[in-house]
Amino acid sequence: MTHDAHLPPPAGKILVLDLDDTLLCADKSVSTAARAALLRWQEAGHTVIVATGRPPRSVGAVLPPELASAIRIVYNGARIVADGRTIFRNELAPDDVRTILHWADTCAPHWCVGLEIEDELFLNRAISKSGHYTVANLWEKCDQPAAKVLFLFPEERDDLAPLLAMLPPATRALISPKFSLVQVCGAQTNKATALHHLLQQWGRSFADVVAIGDDVNDIELVAQAGIGIAVANGVPELLAVADWITPANDADGVALAIDRLLAAQESV
Repeated sequence: MTHDAHLPPPAGKILVLDLDDTLLCADKSVSTAARAALLRWQEAGHTVIVATGRPPRSVGAVLPPELASAIRIVYNGARIVADGRTIFRNELAPDDVRTILHWADTCAPHWCVGLEIEDELFLNRAISKSGHYTVANLWEKCDQPAAKVLFLFPEERDDLAPLLAMLPPATRALISPKFSLVQVCGAQTNKATALHHLLQQWGRSFADVVAIGDDVNDIELVAQAGIGIAVANGVPELLAVADWITPANDADGVALAIDRLLAAQESV
């Protein structure tokens, strides 16, 4: 785990927002209502942090202008990016990456395997998928830490039990019912751990945090936040730990949650 420069403390409450299926509509847009609510939140003296499973390269294009300068927790918490600089890393060690690659070569040679390294995706074979990637010999790339090891299944997932049984102790698998892929990251890599790094710098606590998400990679964050919110389209595991549930992403759930938060503040 590596850290970098300190950031000035933020103002007000800290709203931590997931992107896909939370802030973003199904067409990857941000609604007019959500943009207006984000502006109201900031004008009331509060802060927004983006927290996503996306790699850094794919975040900027989907952010509305209101969030263009927001701190970005990316790769499910493996990195924090602020002002275009990586200020925190919590990535997979090369030895663990090699252990996983050896198992894949030996036990699942037909699987599509990927490494996310320095904001670039390397795959062991060509597949039909959105977004840029490079086909490469992954053994030539695993001499440096990786933000993720990915297993991509074009249709449905194979039996994952053997993979899960062999994972090194310092790693864990993120398996979402929303996607056929499997993401392997550090055992302590999650959005909450990354946010905790920032909170420590700022002398703030999770009591100052409002978090909104939808998927398994939001569970730790929503569970630890002072107010943890799930959109109605969230997975059952997340709904179970949320303090309350807002309408779905396509029903302006984030905007309605922000309005509820601001109204509660005004009534105090």
